[in-house]
Amino acid sequence: MGEQERLSPELVAQPTLLAAEHVHRYRFGAGLCRGARVLDLGCGTGYGSRILRPEATSVTGIDNDAPTIEQARATIGASDDISFETADAVEYLRRDLSGSFDAIVAFEVLEHLRDADVALELLAGHAGAGLKLILSVPNSRAFDEANKFHLTDFGFQEAMAAFDRFEDVTVLYQYIAEGSVIQGDGPDGVEAELVLREHAEPEYANHFIACVNFGSSRSLAEASARLHVAVAANHNRSMLGLAVANEELHRINVRLGRSRLGVADSAAAALMQKVRESDGVAEEVRRALDKPRYRIVDGIRARLGRIPGLDRLFRLAGRLLSR
Repeated sequence: MGEQERLSPELVAQPTLLAAEHVHRYRFGAGLCRGARVLDLGCGTGYGSRILRPEATSVTGIDNDAPTIEQARATIGASDDISFETADAVEYLRRDLSGSFDAIVAFEVLEHLRDADVALELLAGHAGAGLKLILSVPNSRAFDEANKFHLTDFGFQEAMAAFDRFEDVTVLYQYIAEGSVIQGDGPDGVEAELVLREHAEPEYANHFIACVNFGSSRSLAEASARLHVAVAANHNRSMLGLAVANEELHRINVRLGRSRLGVADSAAAALMQKVRESDGVAEEVRRALDKPRYRIVDGIRARLGRIPGLDRLFRLAGRLLSR
């Protein structure tokens, strides 16, 4: 499956988990950047800069891809308070930024850099000079995510080690979650609360977000609360375990069906029929595991739901194994 690394304004506007998590990060960052001059490092097509701008005093977006910057200028526009520039992230960070910016936002950027450690050291230097930082990285290692555009694969330990170099840092965890909404014809708006917090295991978060130089301010507490917009975080570790168990079940079913077919009663034949029906589904589950972390759960649920009589399959397998 081709990775979607640069979201266009059109893709961001779609009702997808991919768009939701990206927009959520920028809205979260916008609340922390109120009244600040912001550098949007790795801005891509500029949709995030547009989200930051109403709260910030000004926003400068930079990206190393010239056509993408041209797209940002064409779709988002450029004025005295929002602008876009083609530049290498690491080289840009080598500049003295304290006179031009109050905050740096770098969402899903560090994993793309050839010199991520150098960038982190430069960011630490800017933090030491008083700039506020909001950084995020994906939890690629927990989900075995192979992305050809990522030059560094972060997991929980790698992210914590990267953020540990900052003195005043608060780490937040972003999860893909689900819930229920009951809405009438009135204005849009969702009142939400977080339940089943035990499912939100930091090691299995979908993304890690570091907020540097915000201290224990009320604005950070409010921004943190805004992360709790879903009813329950998906139990990612359990879902990954389910995927592994499903693969093993498929292999056992195939071996069992082949050994019993022709020598057992009709139960074995029925089992083999279920195995045949699940062959295509198992392959689709394997393909679902190759997708980015925010589509694994939906993919597995959809595929497992298409296996007819899955509970009967388990019972048949148990009876045949006990013979």
